[in-house]
Amino acid sequence: MSVLGYHKNIIYVYVFIVSGTARQVVKGVNGKFMSGQLIAIMGPSGAGKSSLLNAISGYRSAGVTGELLVNGEIRDEQQFQRSSCYITQEDLLQPLLTVREAMDVAASLKLPRGVKAPSEDILQQMGLLEHQHTRTDQLSGGQKKRLSIALELVNNPPVFFLDEPTSGLDTVTTVHCVKTLKQLARQGRTVVCTIHQPAASLFEQFDQVYIIADGLCIYQGDTDAMVPHLARLGMACPRHHNPADFIIELTENPQTIHILSEEALNGKIYRSSKIDSSVHEPMNNMQLKICYQTDNDVVETEIVVSNERCSYKVKDYTAVSTSSTTLASKISQEDTSVAWMKVNKALSRYPTSYFDQFSIILCRMLLQISRNKQALWIQSIHHIGCAILIGVCFLNMANDGTQMFNHLKMCVGLVIFFVYTQIMVPVLVYPQEVKLVKKEQFNGWYNLAPYYAALTVSKLPVQVSLNIIFCTIVYFMVGVPYAHDRFLVFCLIGNIVSLVSEGVGMAIGSVFSVRNGCAIGPAAIAPFLGLAIYGFDFAHKIPLMMTLIMKTSFIRCGVVAMVLTIFGFGREPLDCTDVYCHFSKPNVLLKYLDIENSSVWLEIFLMVFIMLTARFLCFMGLRWRFAT
Repeated sequence: MSVLGYHKNIIYVYVFIVSGTARQVVKGVNGKFMSGQLIAIMGPSGAGKSSLLNAISGYRSAGVTGELLVNGEIRDEQQFQRSSCYITQEDLLQPLLTVREAMDVAASLKLPRGVKAPSEDILQQMGLLEHQHTRTDQLSGGQKKRLSIALELVNNPPVFFLDEPTSGLDTVTTVHCVKTLKQLARQGRTVVCTIHQPAASLFEQFDQVYIIADGLCIYQGDTDAMVPHLARLGMACPRHHNPADFIIELTENPQTIHILSEEALNGKIYRSSKIDSSVHEPMNNMQLKICYQTDNDVVETEIVVSNERCSYKVKDYTAVSTSSTTLASKISQEDTSVAWMKVNKALSRYPTSYFDQFSIILCRMLLQISRNKQALWIQSIHHIGCAILIGVCFLNMANDGTQMFNHLKMCVGLVIFFVYTQIMVPVLVYPQEVKLVKKEQFNGWYNLAPYYAALTVSKLPVQVSLNIIFCTIVYFMVGVPYAHDRFLVFCLIGNIVSLVSEGVGMAIGSVFSVRNGCAIGPAAIAPFLGLAIYGFDFAHKIPLMMTLIMKTSFIRCGVVAMVLTIFGFGREPLDCTDVYCHFSKPNVLLKYLDIENSSVWLEIFLMVFIMLTARFLCFMGLRWRFAT
């Protein structure tokens, strides 16, 4: 069960998390995370830190049951995600973009049209302004972490969740990172992060610490209050000893974990360092202002938090004398709490339209593809080199009536080239991109549908161009008689087989890791390949049921379509250098293969259907990955 709410500007937590093996990872912990403070979730390895952070942020909901409350009401997931962001432990950044370009893309996606993003101010605050023309893959570890934070600051979310933000950083960079987070918290944000065992000087930077061990909360409260609290329990921290190390060392004893958890009531008690303060003391009145500047006006949103209830005020300040039609101005005279609810409900999950998202993501992807010179050269050399190799192997054989079996080998070889060229690249590359897309999609950058559409369209220019170059070289080297319709269909078949294979590879890459995908990719193609080469020498004896099963193989459809294209379209008899060439007439070969009544357009239609099915499975695989 998980209960989470903003009450008096405090995030209250009560969580049960069950893993896939039915083992409780987090065992009914309680807690509160207050705004304006930098909060650390600490604990030994395997204690459940990341699981707890994922649960309260909503990044992963599998195994988490119960209610999520905001101000005593059921939490609206969309509204909560719009007001929070999650930064993963791994620095997931779009490659081949400069820092400023990454900021501009984030601003275009996360802010409505006409709103100016304070990109330079954010980069200055994060210490990245002098690196704004540096590509993201050339940044250091600390700079990548600060850029990840800067990208989310574009729309100024009041809640930040960070998983191990100091992981892999040196001491100086770690201190800089934590001080940056503290600065963000002092601006009125709630900043919650997991951390393993910080140094004593770093530990003091945190305002609040939440310590979990074996799925139980053993301490929650002010950082300064932890050592006195342990001393009262007879667990005095030795002088000059790191308190963070000391309390983690205490968790080595299960009995100690039980005692500390009982004292903290599994997180229900908040230990404060204030004199004469109650353990359940609420925060004083606080205000959080979020201000965006447009071309003609300044819209300021003021959130007022009181001890009695959370009330919200929305104000509109117009810099010039105009009749503002903004949503804020329309509701500025209404009841404050009702007005805020109308603002949240009126605004969609994403500030930009689906078409705008598609356009922005497509432009970004095309820019990344154009800058990936190494990949473009590799693909070009691969396609041209393989085309020449196949052309040499079957040089001028396509018009030789004595080379019937070589004709079939050539058609099978061409299809297999397109299959294996396209299927393995997404299997190897796409799993890493899925992690980045999940983070951006969760943080409200864009919807999955426009991203997937842009992903599909962005790959077409390079893929189609290289396929046409390959097909052109092979077509003329093997000696197929030229005809406009035959050549166009020949190229069309190659491109469709390529797109089907890419769709299968993306479907695998969207669900499985690189290691598992490397095994599943070839294994998934094996049945299609077996059905593709089955029964060429006894085609008339194949049962009807087996014929229908073979139609499910897009490789088989590609081979049949290729044969029909090369030997169909009213082709003249092949040359014959022997006394008698049984297969010199194209119709004889087609009848021998039992495809004389088949249509190349039917085979193309079947491949298109399989392609759409594979890409639909990829889309559903992404939705499943993002939902877990």
